[in-house]
Amino acid sequence: MTGRTVFKAHVMALTFFAPLLLFQISSAQDRDLKTAIESLRDSVRIMGLQLDSVKQQSPGLDKYMTTIQLHIAKLWYAFSAANWELANYEVNELNGAIDGAKTLHAIKNNVNTAGVLQSVQDTQVLSMHNAVSSKDHQLFSAAYHATIDACNGCHKSAGYGFISVAMPTAPPVSNQNWTVH
Repeated sequence: MTGRTVFKAHVMALTFFAPLLLFQISSAQDRDLKTAIESLRDSVRIMGLQLDSVKQQSPGLDKYMTTIQLHIAKLWYAFSAANWELANYEVNELNGAIDGAKTLHAIKNNVNTAGVLQSVQDTQVLSMHNAVSSKDHQLFSAAYHATIDACNGCHKSAGYGFISVAMPTAPPVSNQNWTVH
């Protein structure tokens, strides 16, 4: 066989086998791609199940609101006893509870609770914080009453007007000293 004949034979073989090789490569790539897609789908499904589990274990808006109400009441008694260190602590805890509630992005009867909570934080709670920092009784009392009014306004707007926060008349816990020792 001449060089030219061998070359033609190779060209004919390539012409015949190239599509077969390309098909095999393509099939392998398709299998790899299909395997990768299935693996990704499994991962997404598992992440969805894990997210559902976390959501079920996380507190709902009701738990955050109860915590917020507790800190507001404790804040009042700390303020009433002029325990500014405890009042500062309770304002910070109140902010933490509000931050937690905001993460839920709950919508209640078209009321964006996260937006309302942010507004209360930026106005009334900030005023209480400033009053505690400056030990200003008058400013604190005004900010505290404004906070309760804001809570009740939100409850009413969201269709929960039957939840009405009031000034505390008794300490929320009986096992805490409010005065400084």
